[in-house]
Amino acid sequence: MPAFDYSAYNASGKLVNGVISADSDRQARRLLKDKKLLPSTLTEVGQKVTTKGSKVRRQARVDNLDLSLLLHQQAILIQSGLPLEESLRMTIEQAETDKQRRLVESWRSEITEGRSFSEALRRSPYQIPESIIAGVGVGEETGHLHNILLRLSEELETSAENRKTISRALIYPITLVSVSIIIVSMMMVWVVPKLTAVFASRNRDLPWITEVVVSISNFAQNYGAYVLGFIVLAILAFRYAMKNPQTKLRWHQMILNSPGIGRWVRMADISDWSRNLGVLLSSGVPALAALKISSAVINNLALQQKFNRVTEAMRQGSSLHKALEDNIDGSGFLVHMVGSGEASSELDKMLLRVAEYYSARLENAVDVFLKLLTPILILLMGGMVLAIMAAVMLPIMDMSNSV
Repeated sequence: MPAFDYSAYNASGKLVNGVISADSDRQARRLLKDKKLLPSTLTEVGQKVTTKGSKVRRQARVDNLDLSLLLHQQAILIQSGLPLEESLRMTIEQAETDKQRRLVESWRSEITEGRSFSEALRRSPYQIPESIIAGVGVGEETGHLHNILLRLSEELETSAENRKTISRALIYPITLVSVSIIIVSMMMVWVVPKLTAVFASRNRDLPWITEVVVSISNFAQNYGAYVLGFIVLAILAFRYAMKNPQTKLRWHQMILNSPGIGRWVRMADISDWSRNLGVLLSSGVPALAALKISSAVINNLALQQKFNRVTEAMRQGSSLHKALEDNIDGSGFLVHMVGSGEASSELDKMLLRVAEYYSARLENAVDVFLKLLTPILILLMGGMVLAIMAAVMLPIMDMSNSV
C-alpha cells in the first residue's frame, strides 16, 4: 500500500506533519479529514516523476545505520513491557531526523490497521532488507521479538561499518588527488601563462622542464574545456551503462578480479553473507530461506551469482560446505569453518565467527593500504609542485645571472 507524506492543519490551526497509508491520494485526503485534519500538502513517499511527466512509485532507500538505531530502540522499549504500537509512537516523538520519523510513522500506520510488524516492514514505502523482515517474522512467531531486534540491529550496524571501511580507504586518496589536480590545473591555466609570456619576450632558450610545463599549460588552455566535457560525458555514459544488468554484471566481475579492491569487496561481501546467514539461522529461519535472503544482501552481482549457485546446490541435497567448496573460490577459511559448524551442529555460531574474521581482515588490509599510500601520494603531489616551481624559477635565475 502506498504511503503519503502530509502537512495538515489540526483543529487548533497548528500545522502538523506525518505519514499515512492509503490506496490513493483521494483516500489519503479522506482519512486525514476523518482525523479532523485539513490537508495542506500530500506527496507519495518514493514517488518519482519521469521526463514524460508520468509518476512512478519506487521504494525509498533507508540508511542502514538509521534502521539499526530504530530497531535497537524498538527492542529496548518492547523489552521494557511497552506494546509495539506504543513503542513506535514514542520513537516517532523522539526521532532525531525527519526521515527517521517518517519511516517509523509508515510502520505504525500499517500496524494500527491490524497488520503484524513484519508485514508492516514489507509493505513500507521504504526499502527494508528481506533479512530484517524474515527475522522480525520469526521473532513474532517465537515471542522473542526484542532479542531478535537487538541481534538484527547489531548485524546492520556491523555491515554498515564494513562498507564504510572500504569507503574510507578510497575517499582520502581520491580527495587528495582531486584537490591536487584542481590546484595544478589552475596554475597551468592562469599562473604559468603569465610568467612564460615574460620569458618568451626575451627570446631566450628555456630549460627543458620549462618547455614541458609550457606545453602542458598550452594544452590545458586550448583543450581543457573539451577534456572536462569528455570526463562528464564518460561519467554519464557509465551511469547509463550500469542500468543494463549484463553490463553491470561484467563490471562487477572485473572489480572482483582486480587486485586489491577485488579482495576487499570479496571479504566485505563474504562477511555480510556469513553474518546474515548466522543471524537468520540462530533466529529460527529455515536454512534454504535463510540462504536465499543472505545471498540477496551481497552487493557484487558476480559474487552474488556464485552464492545463488550455493543455494541451488543446497536445494538439490548438497551440504553447505561442499556447495561452498565447489562454487566459491579463494574461501578456504569459510569452507573449513562451515564444515566444522555442520559437524558440531553449531553452524550459526561458526558463521558469526567467520564474519568477525573477514571484518578484521578487511579493516587490517585497508589500514595497511592507507599507511602505504599516504606518503606515496604526498611525494607525488610534492614532486608535481616542485616541477612547476623549477620550471618557473630556472628561467628567472638564468636572466638574473645574465644581468
